Amino acid sequence: MYFSFLRAELRRRIENVCIFEDFWWKKPGFLSALFQGAAPLPQFERDSLNMERRHFMDGYLFDPHTHTAETSKCGHLPAAEVVDRYVRHGFSGLVVTDHLHPEYLSRIDTDHDWNKVIDHYLSGYRASKQRGDEVGFQVLLGAELRFPENDNDYLVYGIDEAWLRSNPYVCCMSAREFFQKFHDQVLIIHAHPYRDGNTTVFEDAIHGTEIINGNPRHDNYNDRALELARRHPEYYRLAGSDTHQSGDEARAGVILPERPADSFAYKTLIGQHRFHLWSPEFQSFVDTDEEMRKEKQK
Repeated sequence: MYFSFLRAELRRRIENVCIFEDFWWKKPGFLSALFQGAAPLPQFERDSLNMERRHFMDGYLFDPHTHTAETSKCGHLPAAEVVDRYVRHGFSGLVVTDHLHPEYLSRIDTDHDWNKVIDHYLSGYRASKQRGDEVGFQVLLGAELRFPENDNDYLVYGIDEAWLRSNPYVCCMSAREFFQKFHDQVLIIHAHPYRDGNTTVFEDAIHGTEIINGNPRHDNYNDRALELARRHPEYYRLAGSDTHQSGDEARAGVILPERPADSFAYKTLIGQHRFHLWSPEFQSFVDTDEEMRKEKQK
């Protein structure tokens, strides 16, 4: 018990320094490297650590853009491991946004049975949720849709299993058709709109955009995404890590004033602008977002 307490106290002090001091070890990955292979903290230790972090951060840190190996072909981390890594980074929760697009259907929908597709699609989320429930970590359901017209990706929040099952082959329409049909039901955020030099952005088919995509293995052109948001002050501006493999995790997120119970509650918090961006790796974008908020309030 004594050594367990020392481990928890060491983690707490290091994490507090990482949050509030501008040292090199503030960079994401420092803590995960330090505690690589460590078992998740017991509940009472994690509660103590999280209470300390919540006090200073004045909120709950969530990553709204993550993937699982169970569902996403490009995902290389099992769902449970993703959850454990985020627990070690001090996050309160994440949103599983596995890919749902025509290429995915071509691999999975061999029986032309949408319910079987959704059974497979939800496997990553369910594994994440199970692990999250075991360790007291919030896991929400989202999706990353892609439509046949191009390679643009759209993060969708405010959904559940019933919504997915009641909208078969929802990724087989166009982006504008999807927006026209569902804009008053779900929150649609353009993921990394200018990644790898993309130039076709349907600005009238989204509620907002990621201005910080933390994935380190792509040219995300976050600066261009920020300019897109400047042209559309009505947009919601989001940040996410876009976690697929080791080293992607915990690079960006949002700070929420409360723990959302589900994807609908998360959508409501974003819709009410009750969030702030977080990303030590892209702090200048976080600062710019705060300045834009202040300008809008004048």
